[in-house]
This record gives sequence, C-alpha cells and structure tokens, in this order.
Amino acid sequence: MQLEGKHGAIRHFLMDCEIKSRTSPTLQSYEHHLRVLSSLLQEVCEVTELEQVTVIHLRQCVQYLLTKPVRSASLRPNDTVLSTNSVRGHVRVWKAFFTWCFREELIDVNPTVRLTPPKPEKRIKPTLSPEHIEKMLNSCDLSTDMGFRDYVILLLLFDTGIRLAEICALKVRDVQDTYIKVYGKGRREREVGIHPEVSKLLWKYIHKHRFPQKEGEVYLFVGRRGPLHKTGLQEILERIQRASGLGDVHISPHVFRHTFAKMYLERGGDLFSLSREMGHSDVSITKIYLEDFSSSQARKEHTTYSPVGSINLKKSRMGTKRKK
Repeated sequence: MQLEGKHGAIRHFLMDCEIKSRTSPTLQSYEHHLRVLSSLLQEVCEVTELEQVTVIHLRQCVQYLLTKPVRSASLRPNDTVLSTNSVRGHVRVWKAFFTWCFREELIDVNPTVRLTPPKPEKRIKPTLSPEHIEKMLNSCDLSTDMGFRDYVILLLLFDTGIRLAEICALKVRDVQDTYIKVYGKGRREREVGIHPEVSKLLWKYIHKHRFPQKEGEVYLFVGRRGPLHKTGLQEILERIQRASGLGDVHISPHVFRHTFAKMYLERGGDLFSLSREMGHSDVSITKIYLEDFSSSQARKEHTTYSPVGSINLKKSRMGTKRKK
C-alpha cells in the first residue's frame, strides 16, 4: 500500500482523525509531520510502500532530522537543524500513524514499537519580568479604541496564560464577572479565573471600545477587518514589542504563557490548580513549568548559600602582591 496519494495510508489516517473530531491545528500538524516522513523514506531510504517500512528506516529518518537542515516536507536545505524537541514531535506523530495502521490491519508488525525518540532537551523557558510587562502595557495608547483593545489583550495574556488561539476564539458571551470560558485543545471547555481589575477593563472594552464591522459579531476581539486571527494577534504583539523598546527580549505568544505559570507559582499558587487553568490534560505536563520555577528560585538564593560567602576575599587579595 502506498504511503502517499489519493488511496494512500496517510490520507486515510487523516480522514479517520477528522471523523474522530480532531481539531484543525492537530490535523495540520499530523499532515505536516507525515509528509516529512514520506519524503524522508523516499529520498533517504528509497521506500514508498507502507509494508516496506522497518524500524531501521525510521531510525535513519530520525538521524537525518537530527543532523541535516530541512524545510517542511520538501527536504530543501535550510540554515538550521531541527531541535531535539522538534524531532521528538515528529516521532510522536509517526508512532500514532503506524499504531493506527497496525490496528487497521494494514501492516502485520508495528515498526515504531522499538523506535526510541531522542532524549529531550531541558532548557529553561524564557519569561518576562515585571519591568518588561510594564513597558509593554505603557506602550499602548489608551486614548484610542485599538490601543485600549491591545492593552486588554496583554493583560488577559498575563492574567490567564491562555493560548493565542484560545484568545482568538473567545466570544463576548464567554466573558463572565469572575472568569472566562475557554475552548482549548481537544475541543475541551474550561473556566479560567480573571483578576477583578481585568474584569473591569474587559467590561469597559466591550461596552466602550469594541466596534465590530458587522452587527451581531460574536467574537470578543475585533479589528478593522473583522475578528482577530492568530496572525493578526502576533502582529499586534510584535508592534507592541517594537514600541516598548524590547527588541533584545525574546517575546513570543508562548512566552506570555510561561510567564503566567512562573508568576502563578511564585505567588503561592498550587500546581494542580495551575494545570487546570492552563488546560493541560495531565498535571505531569505542568510540572515542566515547576522545573523552571524551582531553577529560578534556587538561583535567587545562590548568594545566601554559596561557599564563597565563608571566605574573606578582601584579606585574600591584600596578601597577594602584584609581580613586576
């Protein structure tokens, strides 16, 4: 059976995922990762048939991604090699695909059973400081409708840690006095608390600064051409970054999420509540943020507990004569 094509295994896998109500971003991610796999199998391993794929072929594909720069599914050279964590994302999708093929009895053996993903990188996720946040908020012109809207969006990101797509999906009816209803990954709905000051500003935005292009517009955040989408929201964040003079600070939509999680824990919030508010399916996912938090706290206490504190450095330097 062919991997690609109208009657290929990949197409039928994606079709089944769509029937199971997988979200559009999930389907796009699956398709991208499987197109990369198909191209790698064909160009690196000279394999085009589903039944021909072995764990050796898949390991060759993993090694290629770890060592060769690629772009999308075309395998055209690019400047950078994928990170280990990105390669792990590819392997997860490949495993899901071949497990599905095995269950559908398209193959007799699942070649991913013995496929081990590369060891994950443990990097401290970048976060914003209170000073960064204040500069970004101060760059918004509250005398204009758009400036007030951007101000509220920033505060909502900092206050809730919700994803960019979740902000775009918010509707006016989702805003309550003390919380917002959020529709997250896996089509799961959850309630996320909001600070009283943010609640007041949301109310003011809705009733004074929100001017939709069409009557009856249901989406909360709108622009001159209609509801805000992810690209439009990313452009707003980039514009705010430039206006606030934070060009040397790493700012991305997920940085706001990391910042919220870290500050939530620093202020005494518990991990289980944080996991629910962030929309994680398992608390083990949220523990990643706890690792960053613990590392940061240990660094702040370093001066107090460093062995260097027991040494009289001034006396040591006085006893050292400069050689001429």
